Amino acid sequence: MKLVDYIDRQRIIFLDSTEVNSALAEMVDASQSKINNSANFLQALINREELMSTGFGFGIAYPHAKTDDAEEFFVTIGISKPGIDWKSFDQKKAQLIFMIGGPDGQQDIYLKLLAGLSSFLKNSQLHDQLSSFCEDIDSFYQFIVENLNQ
Repeated sequence: MKLVDYIDRQRIIFLDSTEVNSALAEMVDASQSKINNSANFLQALINREELMSTGFGFGIAYPHAKTDDAEEFFVTIGISKPGIDWKSFDQKKAQLIFMIGGPDGQQDIYLKLLAGLSSFLKNSQLHDQLSSFCEDIDSFYQFIVENLNQ
């Protein structure tokens, strides 16, 4: 399983939103090709956030949903220059949001995606470099392709 196979350049977007639910809506809109029912998928994401924030800390959030509305796993990336209060443990605003979506009943793939992304972003040097590419989506995507070796 290669993590980069779940990321598509077309699903990396700059977010206009300043709050969690509207940012999720923007990311769901960018994921239309992967989701059968956008309203249901968005509600699943919101319900998950209500259970517990998916703000990881260090300027990163991992919202996720597994529903019958997705036929295969995918990752959509939202970039927020000012950041969004994702209620992370360190109280830092999330600037890089990695939304994971996929079909229900496939926990193993989800856990591998989350672990792989977390491992990649835990490297502070790579994280700092990735953050510096937030001005240009093409450069951001190219950096991910070159450095996400999972």
